Amino acid sequence: MTQVVQLVIEQPSLRQARNMMLAIIDLAKNRDLTPDQYRARLHAIDMLAREAHDTIIDAGAGL
Repeated sequence: MTQVVQLVIEQPSLRQARNMMLAIIDLAKNRDLTPDQYRARLHAIDMLAREAHDTIIDAGAGL
């Protein structure tokens, strides 16, 4: 019996975008925050989301 293994090599920029998205998910999970911490967290999520979006577009995956 023959096994076939498919190797998928991700583009570094897409891997970076994926890592940013995982960071966004991690930031969104924390629920016990003060109002100031919540605002700071939203700001960080906003910056990461914009950067991830730009990275995906620059990689040509948004076509």
